[in-house]
Amino acid sequence: MSNLKVIVVGLGAHGSSTAYQLASRGVNVIGIDRFHPPHTMGSSHGPSRVLREAYKEGPDYVPILRRSRELWNKLNADFDKRSFVVTGGLFMGQPSGSAMTLMQATSRLHDVEIEMLTPAEVRRRYPPFKIPDGWEAIYEVNSGAIFPEVAVEAQLSLATKSGADLHFAEQVEGWSATSSGGVVVRTSRGEYEADKLILTMGAWMPEMLGGLKLPLEIERVSLWMIKPRSNPDFFKAGNFPNASFEIEEDHPIYMQADFGEGVKIALDHHGTPTTAETVTRETTEQDREKIFKQIRRFIPDLDGEILDSAVCMYTNTPDLNFIVDRHPEHENVIIGSVCSGHGFKFAPVMGEILSDLALDNTPQFDLDMFSATRFG
Repeated sequence: MSNLKVIVVGLGAHGSSTAYQLASRGVNVIGIDRFHPPHTMGSSHGPSRVLREAYKEGPDYVPILRRSRELWNKLNADFDKRSFVVTGGLFMGQPSGSAMTLMQATSRLHDVEIEMLTPAEVRRRYPPFKIPDGWEAIYEVNSGAIFPEVAVEAQLSLATKSGADLHFAEQVEGWSATSSGGVVVRTSRGEYEADKLILTMGAWMPEMLGGLKLPLEIERVSLWMIKPRSNPDFFKAGNFPNASFEIEEDHPIYMQADFGEGVKIALDHHGTPTTAETVTRETTEQDREKIFKQIRRFIPDLDGEILDSAVCMYTNTPDLNFIVDRHPEHENVIIGSVCSGHGFKFAPVMGEILSDLALDNTPQFDLDMFSATRFG
């Protein structure tokens, strides 16, 4: 095992986890990133992300999520900063909404602990939420917040301690298969040869697939950190759950507690097509109005001072499921596009899965829905 050499390209959420998992198994790992993670240039930044199991994206994700939760807790135990805390989660919407329907179906199938609430019950428990009559709400007891930059830092630190050779500020320019069954990766500093290559490049993935065309679309999205106009204690960590509104005529709005930098709030899949090289990284007045239109409607107490804002990128597939598979033309190249705006929570378990693929082990989960060839 120790003679195997694997290169991991991209050291954000999933690349850092993969480097850690491989190194902890005694594999000779080289990790390469064009920046120095954690950074704000891709999809693994911002103050917090959501962990949930009442999963509107489908019940097949739940077993993978449960393993991910185990590994988030292990990461908390192994590193001196917490990557994950339980907050609870409240999802509000019309009973006929697709997310509300799928969350309940998934919860029934997998015995996810949820509580159904009426609008009156939501208003009593959470007065700042202006939930319309006729809606309903799901409270998920074990939903939590992940701190992405701490998580990446933790995984990279543990990877290094386990023997991974990490290269930062080094741009990968291309790769090619060798006649001996290996792979050569060309970078701004030189060339590296290995037995296996794992691509976890996020928004830079489309240009690095060795001529393979996959239907990946990069979406520019904005997120906002806000100081509440009133009731600030309500929004503080320890008091405030992850919260989302499914708005059928518009994009879902979601928010997370103030962990010291303001309340995080964003719209899901509200952005515009872009590329990793041409993305506009400054938020605009149009971005601002999209989010504050919904703040004024549903959470007017949050119509306060903007403390910060940022742009990140979703790497979307047509069905919004991931691509986690061997390259169809190169068995020793593995694609890890854990994407479509809901992938961060899977980082530690995807490190396990991608490592298993590199080591020719059978992953413990069925990966058919993540096949690279499912699009034809």
